[in-house]
Amino acid sequence: MPSFRQSFSVPYTFDLHVTRDCFAPDNDTLVRAMKPSRENGRPVRALVYIDEGTLRQNPKLVQQIHVWFAAHEADGVQLAAAPETVTGGEVLKNDLAIVDKVGRAAFDNGICRHSYVIIIGGGAVLDAVGFGASLVHRGIRQIRLPTTVLAQCDAGLGVKNGVNRFGSKNFYGTFTPPSAIINDARFLESLDARSWRAGISEAVKVAIIKDAAFLDQLAARAELLHARDLPTMEWMIQACATLHLDHITKAGDPFEQGSSRPLDFGHWSAHRLEILSQHRLLHGEAVAIGVAIDSLYALELGRITAEDADRILTILHAVGFRLWDEVLDLRDAAGRRAVLAGLEQFREHLGGELTLAMPAGIGSRSDVHTFDEALFERALARLRRFKPAARNPATP
Repeated sequence: MPSFRQSFSVPYTFDLHVTRDCFAPDNDTLVRAMKPSRENGRPVRALVYIDEGTLRQNPKLVQQIHVWFAAHEADGVQLAAAPETVTGGEVLKNDLAIVDKVGRAAFDNGICRHSYVIIIGGGAVLDAVGFGASLVHRGIRQIRLPTTVLAQCDAGLGVKNGVNRFGSKNFYGTFTPPSAIINDARFLESLDARSWRAGISEAVKVAIIKDAAFLDQLAARAELLHARDLPTMEWMIQACATLHLDHITKAGDPFEQGSSRPLDFGHWSAHRLEILSQHRLLHGEAVAIGVAIDSLYALELGRITAEDADRILTILHAVGFRLWDEVLDLRDAAGRRAVLAGLEQFREHLGGELTLAMPAGIGSRSDVHTFDEALFERALARLRRFKPAARNPATP
């Protein structure tokens, strides 16, 4: 019998807007992101979801959103219902109730595929609410307003969303590019110390595998980042976001059809550490440990120098990360380190053979497909012994 192969392509376009105080009445960034039509006279409607942590730090946010939409109704945008607050953090991603919460609101308020779901919060809220929105009517347009450092430079930028299931990170999920992303620096000002610091690990990660000069600059500015210097953080977020978006849009595999995930350097262990710690570790904190582990493993493979590895760990330490956690010592019934189960979970998530991104010198990467547990143990021993030198991490 004959076979008939068909092919089509679908272009995706989205904008990253950088602003300050998005919901100030005179700020039109969100209007531009919603692209209201002047032709049919009907307003573009939106549901809004807010991370409860963001709301605690910005208690007037709901009122500001109501005022903003009222001020811009003449521009063709409309709030379909009062903003809803959702639990932040990984606890939200561990329960499928968020899917029905988003679906019920869309059904009750007549939300169609020309409407928007606006998501304001950290990476877990963007992931979980975005997953629910991607299933309603096979996908409602999403606008993300990431409110943490990690979300603005990494989690809020990608084309993925998901929730955790069966003890596996992002087991359920879809590839749904956002219609727009708005990085509002105002949200950074109210972050607690952990949330401020957590996203820096993603910047260190992408610098190691993509941009040696960026790593140099992070080393030189580590003390400013630790001291909560806002202009330095804005610079770091923009530089990191640019590298991430460049990879997503130009590397040729935005929906991860292959077995390689270059932007997940350090993540095979990080995802497992989050689970093992019962999410006591924030994602960015787990990534800092994972990047430290993989950097020392790369040293054992001869892919970076001892000076390179020491510098990476010193930067992470200088901005405030703990690089050893007791869950690294947990073992399964057979006596194997529990964190190593993350390797198989990582492979299963993509399918095919195990593929781990590793540096090939600072600023470059080359994947590996095997994992040597003896070298891993040596890397862990180095990590346990690590003590930062009494010098500025920018010093070669």
